[in-house]
Amino acid sequence: MKKENQNDWLKNILEIPAETQTIEFKRLSEDKVVTKVIETIVAMTNTDGGVIILGIDDPEKTKLKGLNRIYGIDENVQTYDALGREIQRIIPPIPGLWPPTLLDAPDGQKRVALIFVPKAIDSFHSVNNNVYVRGVKGNRHLTAHEMVKFAYAKGFERADKGLVGIDFTLLKTPYFEEWKEARRINGSPIETILEKTGLARKNEQGKLLPTLAAVLLFAEYPNELTETKCAIRVFQYTGTIENIGETPNLIGVPKTIQGPLIKQIKDAHEYVLTLLRSGIRIPSGFKTIYQIPERAIKEAITNAVIHRDYHMKRDIEVKIYEDRVEVDSPGLFPCNITRANIGWVRAEGYRNDLLVKHLREFPSPPNLDQNEGVRAMRSEMAAQNLYPPIFLTYPLYQDFVKVILLNEYRPSEWEKISSYLKENKYITNEKAREVTGVVQRDKMAKMLKNWAKQGLLIQIVPPSGYFKGTKYKLPDSPEVKK
Repeated sequence: MKKENQNDWLKNILEIPAETQTIEFKRLSEDKVVTKVIETIVAMTNTDGGVIILGIDDPEKTKLKGLNRIYGIDENVQTYDALGREIQRIIPPIPGLWPPTLLDAPDGQKRVALIFVPKAIDSFHSVNNNVYVRGVKGNRHLTAHEMVKFAYAKGFERADKGLVGIDFTLLKTPYFEEWKEARRINGSPIETILEKTGLARKNEQGKLLPTLAAVLLFAEYPNELTETKCAIRVFQYTGTIENIGETPNLIGVPKTIQGPLIKQIKDAHEYVLTLLRSGIRIPSGFKTIYQIPERAIKEAITNAVIHRDYHMKRDIEVKIYEDRVEVDSPGLFPCNITRANIGWVRAEGYRNDLLVKHLREFPSPPNLDQNEGVRAMRSEMAAQNLYPPIFLTYPLYQDFVKVILLNEYRPSEWEKISSYLKENKYITNEKAREVTGVVQRDKMAKMLKNWAKQGLLIQIVPPSGYFKGTKYKLPDSPEVKK
C-alpha cells in the first residue's frame, strides 16, 4: 500500500472518538491483552463483525492526541506473536484473520495492525468452549440458553425447516391448490408433493411430517397449529409515543391478522394502507395526513413476514403514530446483513430459505427474491422527499429489528448534513452550522440531537463529556473500511 494511503487510513483511525460495537483499540502492553483480543474477535464475529486496532491507545483511556496515541505493535513483539498463535484456537477457524493489515506510522518507526473480523454467517464461534457476543462496548458471555435463542434469532438455526406433527389434510387448502397449479404439479397425494418439494420429510422414527414452512404457507390457521406465534398485530396511536398507563392512547382495538402467509401479507397491506389513507383526527381538530409511500409500507411488512424468526413466540407488530410507522420483526439481521450494509449488499442466504423459495412460486408473489425490498423503500421515500427508512436492532433491541418510516419531510439542512457525511465520516455542531448556514449553536444542537433520537444519526459523546466535542455519523457509515 502506498505511503499516502496508509497516512489517510491512520488519519481516519485517529479521528475515531470512541470504541464502539464494531471498533476496539488495544495496546499490546495491556494486561491479559491476548485473552482480551481473542474474546473480542469471537464476540465481534458472533455479532456484526468489526475491526480491532493494535498499537493505538484507546481514545477514552488516554489524554494523548493524534500521532502521540500510536505505540505500535513493536511495543511488545512477543505478545503480537502470541496473538497470532492464539487466534488458531478459535473454533471454527475464521479465515483471513491473520496476518493482519499493517500500517506504518509517519515516523517510520512504528507499525499499527488492523484485524478485520467478518460477521459469522452460519454458526457461532468460540474459544475455550466459551461463546461471546459484542455489546455497545465490551463483550458478553452467552449462557447455553441464550445460545439457543441467539442461534435462531441470527438465522444459524432454520425454524422453517422444523417438523410439525399435524395431519396433511389440514394443508390441503385453496392456498395449496393455488401454489400447486402455479407450479403445474399434477396428480400425486399432497404428502408426495410436499416431500418431493422439500416441504415435508421423515422424522427420526420414519414418519413423514410437514415442515413449519408448509404450515405457514398452506394452513388456514397456522397460528393455532404451531407452537410459535406467526400473526401480525396492528396498533394505531394518537400522539408520537406509546402510553401504557391509566389512559392508553390506542385508537380502537388492535387488529390481529392471521392465516397463511400469502394472505397475511395481502390483508396486512390492505388494512394498514386503509388506516393511513384515513389519517388520524387529533384533539385540535386537525387531521394527520400520511405521505409515506404505499410501496415502502408494503415492503416493510413483506420483509418482516419473510425474514422474521419463526422460532420466537412473538408476533410482528405494526405501530402507527402521528409522525411515523414502525414495523417490529422478531429476530436479528441474518447471515452477512448488518445495520450498516442492509440494502447495499446482497444477503448471502436467508433465515427462512425454504419459505422464501416457495412463497415466490405463488401466482402473485409478494417478493421477487431480488434484494429489491430495502432499495425500493429508500428510493420511494427519497422520491417523496421524506427521510430514509431507519433500521434499529441489537444491542438497542435484544431480539428484534425495528423499521421506522418517518411521516416527515426532510429539510434542506438534512440534505446538506447527509451529503457532507457521505464524503466525511463525522460532523460536529460547528461544522454542521458551517455546512447548513444555521447560525445559532443551540438550534443546530437541537436538530442534530433530534436526528440522533430518531435513529437517522449516531451521536458520539467524547469521554470527557465536553459537549462541544460531540460528533455525529450516519448509521451505515463504517468507522474503518477494508
